Amino acid sequence: MKISFLSAVSVLALTTAIPAITWGQEAHTHGSAVAHLHIGINPTWRPADWNRPEEGPTDSDPTDNNKLWLFSMPPTHQAATPGWPNWEHANGNTFLVLSPVHEDDEIITKPSDPNKTLYTCDFLYSKDGGYGDHDGAEHLDGWSSAFGPQGAWNLAAGDVNETPAWNISLRRERISGNLEPDDFFMLLPDDTPVLEADDNTYILPKAWLADENAWGIHAHTGFYFWLDETDNEISVVLSAHDAGGLYQRSAEVAIRFAKTIVQPVAGDLNNDGIVDIEDMRIVIENWGLSGVYDGANQEEHDRDDHED
Repeated sequence: MKISFLSAVSVLALTTAIPAITWGQEAHTHGSAVAHLHIGINPTWRPADWNRPEEGPTDSDPTDNNKLWLFSMPPTHQAATPGWPNWEHANGNTFLVLSPVHEDDEIITKPSDPNKTLYTCDFLYSKDGGYGDHDGAEHLDGWSSAFGPQGAWNLAAGDVNETPAWNISLRRERISGNLEPDDFFMLLPDDTPVLEADDNTYILPKAWLADENAWGIHAHTGFYFWLDETDNEISVVLSAHDAGGLYQRSAEVAIRFAKTIVQPVAGDLNNDGIVDIEDMRIVIENWGLSGVYDGANQEEHDRDDHED
C-alpha cells in the first residue's frame, strides 16, 4: 500500500510502502469482520431492550429524528464497542488502541520530524476475547450508514434507479493539543489522504448496497497519526454534515486513541488493569458500607423554614 501525504506546513510528498500492520509481538490474520463507525439519524432512539429490539423503542427527544449521528458498534454486534455509542470503555477509559506502522519490520518516521513515527488504529477485538482476539472484528476500518432496528437510524434508502438527496460529508473540527496540525490524516483505499487540516471536509460516496436493498455509505478509511514518545493518548473531533439539506448536522464527536490501553477486568477497582492487593485495600476500607438509599424510609422531621 502507498501513502501520499501532503504536509499542511510545506508541500511535501511522502510515498512509502506499508505492509501488513502488526499489533504487539504478533501479526494478525484479519478476517472479514470489521467494525465501522456508523452514520445515521435520530441519536436519542434506543431499543427498549437490545435483546428484543422488535418490542419497541425509547426516544428521549423526538425532535432530533432528522439529526445526523456518529456512533459505534451497538451491543448486538459480535464485537460491540464498550461504552456504546461512544468509542470508549463504559468507565470512560480509551478503547481504540494504536499500532505502529512498519515497513520491512522498520518503523516509518515523519520526513519533517524524525522524532515522530507513524501509527494507525488496526486491532482485533471481540466481546468475549477482548483485545487481540483473532476471532474478533477489526477496529477501526471506515464508515458505514446505519441500518438499525425498525429502520430508526436509516438514511433515506431510495431505490436502485433513484439516488437519495442526502450527501453526507465528514468535517475535521480539531485534534488534541499535543499534536501538530499535520500529525493526523485519514487515508482512502486508493492511498489518497483526506482531513489533513482542521475545517477540511470529505464527502462520503453513496453506493447502492444490494445486501441492504438501499442506498448507503460503505467507505474504508484508515486513521493515521505521526506521534513522538510523549504522545500516549490523542483525540480527533469530527462532525457529519448533509450538503443535500435533508438532515441536520451532527454534534461534534471526539474519538480517542491511545498507544496503551487498560482493558477493564472484573475486580480491578482502581482501573489500573491489575487485580491485586490495592484492589483488596479498597474493599477493606469500604467493608460494611452501603450505598442503598430508600427515600420512603427516611424519618419524618419538622421544617422551621415554612411560612404560616
